[in-house]
Amino acid sequence: MLCLSRKVAQLRRNARKATSPGIVGVWKVTELLSRAPGENWTNVSPQLSLYIFTKKHYSYMYTQGEGPRPLFAGDPNKPTDAEMVTAYKTLIAATGTYVLSGQTLTFNATLARNPNEMTGKPLIYSVQLNGDVLQMTITNPPFLPGGERRITLTRVE
Repeated sequence: MLCLSRKVAQLRRNARKATSPGIVGVWKVTELLSRAPGENWTNVSPQLSLYIFTKKHYSYMYTQGEGPRPLFAGDPNKPTDAEMVTAYKTLIAATGTYVLSGQTLTFNATLARNPNEMTGKPLIYSVQLNGDVLQMTITNPPFLPGGERRITLTRVE
């Protein structure tokens, strides 16, 4: 009888693992913080965002800065140099493959807005998943040399 109850318990654990989506799904940024070592966190205030995780791939885009991104003043196919710089500075994007192992999430970029993220060196985050909230923290990333970034995502799908 003890053997049967162990089997039933194992089947239930396996069923929960099979139905748990883990990080697979669609997420939005609900908090974006940055800091220098030993300093207080500063809210970077993302505007719009979308993170998508499949079984092996990720893709994310988000805007940063105060207020909505400014529109190009003239022909949208011929922005000025200043408009292009502003557009570049306010959009963050990357896509590639990932591996989640315990509380370590490793991104390997295939394509990124920041070419320094496409050098073959992965981005390694420490993560905490609590239901539909995923918190990711990275130290000394190429987009914030010497600093730390903490991103809190909330599942939307």
